[in-house]
Amino acid sequence: MNVVRTSRGPRLMSTPPHAPARTQTPAVMPGADREDPPARPGGPPIRSAPPSTVNVQRHVASPAQIARLRRVAAGEEEADLVVRGGLVMVAHDQSVPDQSVLERDILIVGRHIAAVTRPGALGGRRSLDAEGRYVLPAYVDAGLRIEDTLLSPGELARLLVPRGTGTLLIDPTALVAFGGPAGARFATESTTPLRVLARTGQVAPPTSGDPRTVTELAARGHLDHDVHHAVARGATPWEAIRQVTLRPARRHAVDHILGSLAPTRLADLQVVTNLASPAPPDVVVLGGRIAAEAGRPLFDNLDPAPTWAIGRIRLPETLYAGSFPCPAPDPAGSAAVSIESGGSGSSSRPGLRIVRLAPTARGGRPVADPSRDLQKVAVIGGPPEAVTVDVGLVRGCGLVRGALGFTTAQAPGQLIVIGTSDDDLLTAARAVEGMGGGFVVVDQGWVRAACPLPVLGLMSEAPWEAVLGELAAVDAAAADLGCRFAQPLRTLAGFGCLLHTHP
Repeated sequence: MNVVRTSRGPRLMSTPPHAPARTQTPAVMPGADREDPPARPGGPPIRSAPPSTVNVQRHVASPAQIARLRRVAAGEEEADLVVRGGLVMVAHDQSVPDQSVLERDILIVGRHIAAVTRPGALGGRRSLDAEGRYVLPAYVDAGLRIEDTLLSPGELARLLVPRGTGTLLIDPTALVAFGGPAGARFATESTTPLRVLARTGQVAPPTSGDPRTVTELAARGHLDHDVHHAVARGATPWEAIRQVTLRPARRHAVDHILGSLAPTRLADLQVVTNLASPAPPDVVVLGGRIAAEAGRPLFDNLDPAPTWAIGRIRLPETLYAGSFPCPAPDPAGSAAVSIESGGSGSSSRPGLRIVRLAPTARGGRPVADPSRDLQKVAVIGGPPEAVTVDVGLVRGCGLVRGALGFTTAQAPGQLIVIGTSDDDLLTAARAVEGMGGGFVVVDQGWVRAACPLPVLGLMSEAPWEAVLGELAAVDAAAADLGCRFAQPLRTLAGFGCLLHTHP
């Protein structure tokens, strides 16, 4: 097929029937064209993925697929798709830095790359014109926690794939803690083009600031932002790109399928006009299929929310406004959690410390006192048959009225409310329960704003654009009640049960 350029990017068109497949032996690209490691005759590459990374073997080319890849590379068959004439990055061979970019065609068969050849050397059923533009491997992220984004895997795909990300290597510990083995399967079995592979071991800390929620991803970008930022600080584009393609793939021993543009690797690539640009790629190809174009996904999220993951927040039927008494203070006063400013700038994360103070009391019990920036905090959790309500004091939140409610990723089914009145604490708790988890802002018995996160109490099943708007609404409503943080609900939810201390 040929390609027609439109205002929205390249489009595939049928190849004229008189264009025969060429059969000359293709010239190999240094490094990128040799099979590293070599494939056994009739079989897949010798190296296999380590036990610490699962769901990998299904992405390795089968013996039959290897045989077809070789026939296409030899010119005996046409490729399914040819990415023509691009400036291809040699990501996995640093021994030839002066040849890090070569003008080449990439021949794709099914999900895999068959060959990287001189322009026009071999033919294909369809073609994608990349002439004059760079062709890079799709990004590989080994540090993102899906639950931190607040999105389901399918919606996360709609947000990340147009930015050039093709694979997430995740630690499913939290998802397993909340949903058992089904929690990990929920993350790794999305029908969208985004490839999610589970692995063991701790996830690397975020590369910049707080964990990346939908707000940060939509506003700043993902690994595309990291590449642009690294180049702005003096890194070469090649080094910045290797950091988010080949290096994470090698670190987790999946570079035999990911991280470079070479035969037998998965056909995950992006076509860009300018290296390290904050603009999205012109085209993203994942698993041999065009998945995004000009910043727009070319697929829908059709993944249903699993019924077993919905409605897991359960509160005692007997919970009422009188269920939130603070323990009586001892002679030394009451212990409280103080939320300390993290410094200047909206991205500075506050910290916590334990203080002892003389509380405002009524009937011998400490009460919230907005004039002293003292609020009640209640941590509600535990198994359905033995739900506990631990109540204490917190200062530094800034609430002058109302209450905030949220679920956390620290313990399955845990719900926390912070507020200035017991009635609003109860309303917030019931509202979060009714949503199945999430964030809520309550004032004078009314829900002012909410962001439901019904999937395991951690993620939304709504489109990411809707979640973005809901988060903005709860942040604005919390600020209207006096909360000082740039992202109030997410900041507090990140602290979890650390917001409560026993007297």
